[in-house]
Amino acid sequence: MALRRSLILIPVSFLALCAFGPGPARAGYVGNHYVEPGTGLVLDYNVYVPDGFDPTNTTKKYPIMLVLHAANTNQIPPPRTLSSDGVGWSATFVNTPHQKTDPSFFMVPISQTNASGWGEATDPITAPEKFEGRLAVLVLQQVVMTKYPIDPTRLYITGPSMGGRGTWDILRRYPGVFAAAAPAAAPALPTDAALYVNNNIWAVCGQVDPIVQGERDTITAIRALGGNPIYTELAGHGHDSWRWIYPDPQFVPWMYAQRLGVPWWTVSQPPTAPFSADTPPATLSPGWPVVVTPPNLGTSFGGASGGGAAGAGGQPSTGGSGAGGTAGASNTGAAGTGGPSGTGSGGNLGPPGGGGSGNVGQGGTGVGVGVPGGTSGPSATGGATASGGQPGSGGSDPGTPGALGSAAGSGAVSQGSAGSSGSQDSGAQSSGCSLAGGRSSSSLAGALVFLGFLAFRRRRNRTNS
Repeated sequence: MALRRSLILIPVSFLALCAFGPGPARAGYVGNHYVEPGTGLVLDYNVYVPDGFDPTNTTKKYPIMLVLHAANTNQIPPPRTLSSDGVGWSATFVNTPHQKTDPSFFMVPISQTNASGWGEATDPITAPEKFEGRLAVLVLQQVVMTKYPIDPTRLYITGPSMGGRGTWDILRRYPGVFAAAAPAAAPALPTDAALYVNNNIWAVCGQVDPIVQGERDTITAIRALGGNPIYTELAGHGHDSWRWIYPDPQFVPWMYAQRLGVPWWTVSQPPTAPFSADTPPATLSPGWPVVVTPPNLGTSFGGASGGGAAGAGGQPSTGGSGAGGTAGASNTGAAGTGGPSGTGSGGNLGPPGGGGSGNVGQGGTGVGVGVPGGTSGPSATGGATASGGQPGSGGSDPGTPGALGSAAGSGAVSQGSAGSSGSQDSGAQSSGCSLAGGRSSSSLAGALVFLGFLAFRRRRNRTNS
């Protein structure tokens, strides 16, 4: 009988070894601690690993959403941890039907500086960049996208309040990185409109939010340059608009339908009210439509070339001249120096520039705003855009979202090794966060196999003696 039990133990141990061997991971949040070499600056962040992720499958690529949390507290420094603030609204996005058919990673960084920690989009772009926003993008591109198979054409960013300010700021500082952005309850600078015009944007705000005018002015300026942002302003709502938009069944599918450099209107539809994810359903603020389609809306970002290089962000006119005024014949198209966009044929365009020696033509009363990294040429400006006033200072950020759907999985994560420079991206489990992709039980299963073998030999030796 003892010999039979020993023989049974061996296959059971083998099955245990197989069960804990490499294979698809279970969904969960992996806590990380990053220290920047040279500066010692720290960013703690969670990465949500989707259910079924198989690290051995090198062909499948996944989207990822960078979720920037709100301020949540007036305490300095804020009492934030990976377990208390490291999930945020990503749990709402995880618990949607879309995650089953198009699984996504999520990166949720933690700010320890509180107010405007991710970036302040109402400051001039020449102002110093907030380090936590900078580290969030750096870690996403150099750490997370190296560790996991992320599709570079499917990076998304969103955040409410302080997270919305960071979304606007990061979007203007890192052109050509994010396929879509959804800043919520946050203002930006209307004078930066040219930096936003060639992006897929779904902006969200409440009609009586203290910062609403700053968001209205920015959306108006983008539309004036020929951009086509989505703007949902909720009637009667204050600093809480994202609570109706984020859980709405239209939001997640719209975001994940977008691809880098592909205009949203070519692959998806604008959202429609009411937004009934919460009670009572939210309706749109009168006078602020979701979309104001510009004339001659193209199927690609940027203007078409006419006699000279087209202005940045413009739409082609009947005569083929780029929006923002036709460049002088002798102008040379220096990248990213285009003026504000016109609206195509019959638009109120500034007169052609004088050209000569590759200089940008000047027209109207405004000065063109350059688009970093753009490929369009110079153009005459179409006049200054009224800013509509400075944005309000905003109110204090609300508390964290209510009870969120659990998205945590199980399993343990391996500890990352520290670099010699002091930089470390560790996978240690945070308190309250379940981790994905555990494999540490394989050594235990191997021990069980060895013990079974020893028991078998011991029984055999006794029988022979």
